[in-house]
Amino acid sequence: MGRSLGALPPEGEVHGGFRRLLAARTGERLALLSSGQRPQRPHPYDSHPPMAERIALIEKLPTDGRPDEATDEPAALTLLHDLDQVFVALEACTPTQEAARVRRMSWDDLVLARAVADADDWSRPLRVAVARAIRSSAQDPGKTATTVDRTATTEAVADNELPALEEILHAFDRGLLWMAVADRMPKPHQAARLSGTSARNFIRPTVFDALAGMVHLRLVDSGHAKPDIAWSGQPGLALPEPWEKGMDDAIDAAVADTPDTAPLRALLAGSPCVPA
Repeated sequence: MGRSLGALPPEGEVHGGFRRLLAARTGERLALLSSGQRPQRPHPYDSHPPMAERIALIEKLPTDGRPDEATDEPAALTLLHDLDQVFVALEACTPTQEAARVRRMSWDDLVLARAVADADDWSRPLRVAVARAIRSSAQDPGKTATTVDRTATTEAVADNELPALEEILHAFDRGLLWMAVADRMPKPHQAARLSGTSARNFIRPTVFDALAGMVHLRLVDSGHAKPDIAWSGQPGLALPEPWEKGMDDAIDAAVADTPDTAPLRALLAGSPCVPA
């Protein structure tokens, strides 16, 4: 989590975090798998079989005579005395040279810093594309761009020229998303030949993630998004309830074939200290 940030969790937590993960992994997820509600098979090039398949194979093994009921036997870690110091000593024996020089952050600070870095990475391509589209439309206001030449997707954009969330929504309202903005989004060479519905469907998830990233950054700046270590799931941000419930639908509307930014603007307007 902290590699790209040049950071590590507190001393002793590089390995010590494992016990927190174990403590959060209740039997509920295993019971879900055992009940047959198993996740879909992952990518065919994954190096290991899915966990659900491994559990299913174990379930097919012949009984060894022991009862099936779960026991409350303690974890092996409980055999160790002064567990915190054990993890500190273990960590001192195993870090790389780079690890010895990086900064230490609390788990919450580490999760928040990583979430902010990810959100910035997601949102930057869209902000650059919108800046280029706005610049192009200002230079030739009478032209409706349906395709963009290569130089228009590589021209430099300074950080102080990158638009804020409201400017991006305004560009969508002006009809710049499809395709003036979308054509300026980075994409593989093979996808550059796509047009119409195929082109929109290819780039839409990237635009969705970029808008979500900008929302995350806005909510973090206003103090309304908190770090969520989520030991039993995926670390990230805990958002206010209205955003948890309504953000996906609002962003879906904003990136539709006919963009509708009203739901997203309504969420922004309803968040205290978050400008609409």
